[in-house]
Amino acid sequence: MQPNLLVNSKWKTHAHTTGVQRYAHDLSEALADAGLGFDQAMPEPGPIWKSTLWEQRTLPKLARQYQVLLCPANMAPFALHRDVRLVVTIHCLRFFFHPENYPRAFVNWYRFAIPRIIARADSILAVSQAAADEIGHVYPQAIGKLKVVYPGVSRMFNPQGVRGDSEIPPGSYWVFMGNAAPAKNLRVALEALQHAGHAHRLVLLGVTQDQLDALSVVYPSERVIPMGHVNDAARIAAILRGAIGLVAPSLYESFGLPIIEAMACGCPVIASDIPAHREIGREAPMYIAPDQCSQWGAAMNQLTHDPAIIKTKRAQGLGRAADFCWRRAAMQVMGIITSVNEPESMNP
Repeated sequence: MQPNLLVNSKWKTHAHTTGVQRYAHDLSEALADAGLGFDQAMPEPGPIWKSTLWEQRTLPKLARQYQVLLCPANMAPFALHRDVRLVVTIHCLRFFFHPENYPRAFVNWYRFAIPRIIARADSILAVSQAAADEIGHVYPQAIGKLKVVYPGVSRMFNPQGVRGDSEIPPGSYWVFMGNAAPAKNLRVALEALQHAGHAHRLVLLGVTQDQLDALSVVYPSERVIPMGHVNDAARIAAILRGAIGLVAPSLYESFGLPIIEAMACGCPVIASDIPAHREIGREAPMYIAPDQCSQWGAAMNQLTHDPAIIKTKRAQGLGRAADFCWRRAAMQVMGIITSVNEPESMNP
């Protein structure tokens, strides 16, 4: 018998669709497609502080009518009726390892909230083994509750369909997906252009011109195209299909959704050599240390001009991306929701 399930859909009120919001949306849709019935609750659109109060005060009252509350986007109520089971996805601990990426108030709130959420949770979903290991190391009380369930990749990300974008001038280009926060290491991608030669252009998804200027990095401005935040997944997929490749120089990731989405579109990837990227990409990306600008430039040149490696990396990327299936993820989450005796790790 299916549990009576409520999904915390506060993420739907966010103006910008980030990787966390895409995860929450795709997981909800996959659960529905798999035949799991559930209700959704969300606050009225408004300031963040109001939605946070709603999550801590109103949501627990709504959840009392259900057996299980699923919170797929990091935050959850601290206090729930003892009969309500809490399943929460904690996506990463970037706030802990790289607090410089966030406003102080955000960091303080997460440092206060996350251990309380972990204490109340019955099951904690982690998006990779690397993320689970970090959570268990920083918060030992999470050990025994952690379940590794890899996200899927949206069907929209595939090698067929529109290529490129009207805002990108004709010609070849590379893509960076992220933001200007230090942990995303945009500085290295920009400096790599200086080493890669004049043939390369770089499209920045998630970075505005003002944010770019604030970095105080010398870069060839005529070859960098900041497009700001792009919410439309179909548009992102089209940009990836038309690219030479994706550069993902992050200092920290818990999963690395851009590299999977790029590979699913047939877009080769150069990724920083960090645990989550290695776990998720396996042999498909080219891996470079995140601080070696000249090596990034050399890899960009190689992936542009060597037909054999381009073909190999596209094939490896498509093969690895196919391992990330939302239906499989939904079935694993359904098992966790309906049972207290699930295995700790379920890897593709």
